[in-house]
Amino acid sequence: MVAESDIESLSLTEQVVLCAVAEADREKELPAQTHEIRRACRAQLADVDAEVVGTITEADVMRSLYRLEAEGIVDEYQPDERSPTGKGRPAYTVNGDIEAVYDAVSDELVDGGGS
Repeated sequence: MVAESDIESLSLTEQVVLCAVAEADREKELPAQTHEIRRACRAQLADVDAEVVGTITEADVMRSLYRLEAEGIVDEYQPDERSPTGKGRPAYTVNGDIEAVYDAVSDELVDGGGS
């Protein structure tokens, strides 16, 4: 299980991405693909002071997912079905308790920036 201190040490962008994966887990829309995670990040940031994080690009999401997976905070799943070119979009799920994720991430992200 991932320690709270591991999550607290993540950048705010990585925490936003982690929250999006946790939300997909909570809603049972798993595993979540990167385009779904990016959409969830943008929706979440609508409630957060833009100066806290800024705009999240597709590259930001991918870098964050790679780090989260390397740290063991999320798990990556390769799809069973692949396109004719042999490519498939990886999908992600939280490795551990999703409530622990919400307890550990920055308050600005959970509380909508204090609004």
